[in-house]
Amino acid sequence: MTAMPTSLAAPERSPVLRVLRVGLHVMFAVLLGLGLVRAFLPSGAVAAPPMHRILVITLLAAVLALVYVLGTSREYRWYRHDAKPAHGRAKILGWAWLSTITVLWLVLLFLSPTFVWVAFPLMFLYLYLLTTVAGVVAVVLLWAATWLLPWWDAVRATGPQPPDLATIIGPGIGAVLAVLISAAYRHLLAQAVHHQRVAAALQAAQTDLAATEHRAGQLEERERLAREIHDTLAQGFSSIVLVSRAARQSQELSPSTQQSLELIEETAAANLTEARGLIQHLGTADPADSLRTQLQQLTKRYETELAVRHQPVDMHLRWEGEKSPAQLPSPISAAVLRTVQVGLGNVAAHAQATQVVITVGIWDDELTVDIFDNGVGFTVPDAFYPGFTATPGQHSDGETSGYGLYGLRQRLAVLNGSLAIESAPGEGTVVAARIPLTSASTNPAVQEDL
Repeated sequence: MTAMPTSLAAPERSPVLRVLRVGLHVMFAVLLGLGLVRAFLPSGAVAAPPMHRILVITLLAAVLALVYVLGTSREYRWYRHDAKPAHGRAKILGWAWLSTITVLWLVLLFLSPTFVWVAFPLMFLYLYLLTTVAGVVAVVLLWAATWLLPWWDAVRATGPQPPDLATIIGPGIGAVLAVLISAAYRHLLAQAVHHQRVAAALQAAQTDLAATEHRAGQLEERERLAREIHDTLAQGFSSIVLVSRAARQSQELSPSTQQSLELIEETAAANLTEARGLIQHLGTADPADSLRTQLQQLTKRYETELAVRHQPVDMHLRWEGEKSPAQLPSPISAAVLRTVQVGLGNVAAHAQATQVVITVGIWDDELTVDIFDNGVGFTVPDAFYPGFTATPGQHSDGETSGYGLYGLRQRLAVLNGSLAIESAPGEGTVVAARIPLTSASTNPAVQEDL
């Protein structure tokens, strides 16, 4: 019925630890049966207990065995199917089970001292469930019960008498052995957990290495294709354009020939443009992670810069939404990078913040960039214009600023986007950019304006 953390469940399946657990259950059964037999057949110097007492002892021993088996069988089913209940519920069930078998054992020990050695497996259970110090305290209490209850029963039956030294030392030796064996079990379990973590780390490293090698092979093949296209198709189209353009300069050609040469030149130029675009796409080092990598490098650079200036800032970059950064057209990616750059620049120059959270959300119809800092904040003006923050008394150093946010708003306006600033003195700042992911923000004219 005991519940162990998930990280320890797998190590407990090792053969050595499994044998120790099974051995504990077998020892409990053997010692309980031995105590029951000795209660029926006492030594010659001890009178046999009356029949009603034997019946009570037998009933209690049967109930104790049944409760123990029910608890261990339930744990074994969880262990086999990895279906343990919630940690809190398992802990309550475990303590209820252990408390029940402890109370039943104490009653049996009070009725017959022959059950004294059942305390030995109980000590293991308490050492298994509790911390080291609490487990040792529980073992001491169990050891005290092994000789106090039989001694008190003897005092009630025959009058005052000192406790037998052997009844104190014997269980004491068993208690010491229980503590030592439990410590060895914990050591083995810790070693198993350590080896499991090392094996998991090694497996993860091998997986990462395989993925890195696969990606490197992909990039190498992309670069090879880019070189091949550049040296063959692109060069060929470029030659066709130059030759057709030179041929059109001749005055002896008929109009139909001039039109044919013009068509050849236009077709070759269009295909040359497509070839160059393909070369640029294939030659990109990592197009799928380009924006992601640039933002990570940007935040890392600002963290390092502010740390050098003794203004440490903890920056977090978060991604949300339904699309990948690789699906963004280049104007949108450039706007995102510029937004984060301006926001972090203002944080570094004015915010005096200790924490910055950058959230980039890429949805089906909209892209959002939110930059939050817990800095000193400022009073947001009604309108943005160049140098709007350079108001009297705004900055003691007289720095003229505000051009970044003004230019950023103009840049986002070209993309039909918007920029909102939420701030107040002493309450931090939130820079929120919104860009619609529509054809109006991704056409070639937008790229030319940017």
